[in-house]
Amino acid sequence: MSQGVQKIIKKLDGIASKHARFGLNLDHKYIRRRREETCSRPDTEIIGRDADLETIVGMLLNPVVQRDVSFTTIVGMGGLGKTALAQLVFKHEKIIKEFPLRLWTCVSDHDHSNLDVKTILAQIIESATGQKYNKFSLVVVVNRLQEVLAQGRFLIVLDDLWSESRDEWRKLVGHLVGCGSGCQVLVTTRSKETAKIVGNGLSYELKGLSFENSWHLFQMMAFEQVSSNCDVDLVKIGQDIVKKCANVPLAIRVIGALLYGQEKSKWVSIQESGLANLRDEKNGILPIIKLSYHNLESPLKSCFSYCSLYPKDFEIKKELLISLWIAQGYVVPLEKGQSIEEASEEYFSILLQRCFFQDVRKDESGEIVSFKLHDLIHDVAFEVAKKEICPASSFTGDVDKVVRHASLIRKQYASYSFTKSHIRTYLHIDKSYINSCAKETLVSILTNYKCLRTLDLSYLGIKTLPASIGKLIHLRYLDISGNPYMEELPNSIKKLYNLQSLNLNFCGRLKALPKDFSKLVNLRVLKLLGCDSLTCMPLGMGKLTDLYNLTKFVVGERNSSLKQHVELGGLKPLTKLRGSIVIDIYFSNCSVCVKDDTMREGGYIRDKEHLDKVRFECNHEGNNEGAADHEEKMLGYLQPHANLKELELVEYRGARLPRWGRNDTLATCLPNLAQLLLYDCSEIQCLPLLQKLYHLERLALVDLKKLEYVECQPATGSHEEDLQFLPCLEQLRLLNLPKLKAWCRRSMERVGGDDRSGSSEEPHQSSILLSQVKILKIEKCPELTSLLHCPKVETLQLHGFNERLQILKNHTSCLNLKEVETDNLAWLHSSLPMESFRSLTDLKLIYDKNVKSLTEFEQVFRACSSSLRSLNIGLCPKCLDQKNCIFGLDI
Repeated sequence: MSQGVQKIIKKLDGIASKHARFGLNLDHKYIRRRREETCSRPDTEIIGRDADLETIVGMLLNPVVQRDVSFTTIVGMGGLGKTALAQLVFKHEKIIKEFPLRLWTCVSDHDHSNLDVKTILAQIIESATGQKYNKFSLVVVVNRLQEVLAQGRFLIVLDDLWSESRDEWRKLVGHLVGCGSGCQVLVTTRSKETAKIVGNGLSYELKGLSFENSWHLFQMMAFEQVSSNCDVDLVKIGQDIVKKCANVPLAIRVIGALLYGQEKSKWVSIQESGLANLRDEKNGILPIIKLSYHNLESPLKSCFSYCSLYPKDFEIKKELLISLWIAQGYVVPLEKGQSIEEASEEYFSILLQRCFFQDVRKDESGEIVSFKLHDLIHDVAFEVAKKEICPASSFTGDVDKVVRHASLIRKQYASYSFTKSHIRTYLHIDKSYINSCAKETLVSILTNYKCLRTLDLSYLGIKTLPASIGKLIHLRYLDISGNPYMEELPNSIKKLYNLQSLNLNFCGRLKALPKDFSKLVNLRVLKLLGCDSLTCMPLGMGKLTDLYNLTKFVVGERNSSLKQHVELGGLKPLTKLRGSIVIDIYFSNCSVCVKDDTMREGGYIRDKEHLDKVRFECNHEGNNEGAADHEEKMLGYLQPHANLKELELVEYRGARLPRWGRNDTLATCLPNLAQLLLYDCSEIQCLPLLQKLYHLERLALVDLKKLEYVECQPATGSHEEDLQFLPCLEQLRLLNLPKLKAWCRRSMERVGGDDRSGSSEEPHQSSILLSQVKILKIEKCPELTSLLHCPKVETLQLHGFNERLQILKNHTSCLNLKEVETDNLAWLHSSLPMESFRSLTDLKLIYDKNVKSLTEFEQVFRACSSSLRSLNIGLCPKCLDQKNCIFGLDI
């Protein structure tokens, strides 16, 4: 026995010595986010490719051989930046002008030997129209594709093509030719053989960066800032490391991100780790990526490898992935007092900094929504996951006993057989919908997969969820969203004591949550958006004190036959809530909802400091006297925290906003407000003092039937000066405001300030300067005639407006105008100087019955002739046959 132990110890010592020699020692402290640097690869940070870009653009614009469709390839090893370069080409100004129709599709996850022609053609159609054609026959797909490509000269990018089958390629090409003249297909590939096959066209071999550009990129990734003040020793070590990265951008990014913030000893260990031998022709830079992976902490390794559940080039939703990490138990707090959600955000940031994630997409507030993995990064993730991951391409239902996580495709449900397994993840990765999933199939899943921690049953057409769901005692994440026929959940769901996340979004017929729902004390996420039939919240909601994401809370009784409902008091204990919430209030009578007198000063959600967005939806049943006053009082109890960024109020019937939203109180109570939406608040006549909302970026006023002024207080100022409002406002939408006269109530300039009601003289009003507005939409505002000075507007939509409306002062130019949609071309012609049309790219005319001939507006069309990419003339009877009269345009 002792000899056996000694052998094991000796073997472990040998492994440990190799581990240290190759610089794979674990960092004892997590890398903290100390910069905003990411590997999302914005255009401004693509270094050293200007010459390559101009060469490829020239090849596309001036092909050697003129064909109806020409083919060009960018070929090079993985990590050189072929996709990034193709994206620059795709967005190049000359390419945009030359090819009105530009389509992009990634084929990296297709079979390397056999090209799935129908799938690729369907992806091209989806790129153009947003419509999915995967389910249709090849004949239908080809016919639709020809309709799409017949619209004009096109550029199609096929990214990351692998197939070396000449026959398969010819089949694909056969469906692309004959659709036009002077069109182009740009292909990126690692295979030189593929480059030879592609249409016998032009090929551009992409090389590595110059040393100067490689070093500059490394500095950006590895140092706090690019300067000459960097540590001399680190510079010397870094330059040696850069040489060993063979000028491959991805390798440089990965290594640079790994070394950021590290001690000198770490730099030395990487330098001496045999990096020069890590790159070879067979594996490319995979060993370099693995080196970075091996320097992650164990939990981060698990989080990273879990991403291989998704196919290549898949847009992974950040919020979903984090929930899946938590469900698997991968995330542990990094410091005392840190929540599991905060820790998971830190995990994500670390992996993003280390360049494991890229191509991030953000929402309007700048928060990351989704991301992708580079295909080489994906290869490493799949390799290190070993056999624990069963991707959708391999799933049959009968999985290997070592598999722990499986992803699958809904449309292949009929071919699956579900046998006993110890899998912990059962996840759908496609967005297709199944009309009806057989009950026997559900029972089989729940019976054979007893160890599940993550279960995805979304969009399966489920009508009844089997009671056996309650036997999945390890379950932490359950997604039943998108099942519109499901009216109730089984009571057995209360037995899922470990459940942390429950997604019921868009279960439109779900009437109520089960009795004793409050027993799910570990629940942290409850999603109820689109549950429009939900009548009430269950009793005991206040016991779910770990909830941090609750998307909807129903207040009041929608159906009087349901005795059990929760009052506003159920919100008070939920102190950890963050993100956004919809508070759905049913005013069935005037005594409903509020019973706690101590909360009448707004204490129900005023302490929820992490809530970013609140949407109040007021629902009415019957015409109760005093209902408007009651709504005003009710909302007074629901004052949000001062940190709130977005506020939406829908179908409110009060004549004025609640006390925390009146006059200048709104700016005092919600000083950080960035978005304000008022929709169908039909009785509101007066808005709060908006001019003090200094952080407001988006304002939408929709269907306010009695509103006359946006600002009720009289405007003050001299005759000549502009009155500047809302210095951060970028988007303004004024829709269906039939009585709106002006932005501000006019200051009556009469002798002694007397407003002589009998006078017909129009008082002077200074122009309203909205200096940062980029998107302006005004629709059905027939009385609005005041001057809204928006010199930086880029997108302008005007319908059903008064011709006296002005958006520019004294005919100053609007040089940033890119998109215009209107039903009054004559106003556009007379109100905007011709200089404003020089950069116009999109013009849409909607049923302008007053237009007799487009020749009347020759100046407009000539002004935008060099920039206009899209012209849409909709339902203008007198214009439909005047295509040849549009001067200077190549349509």
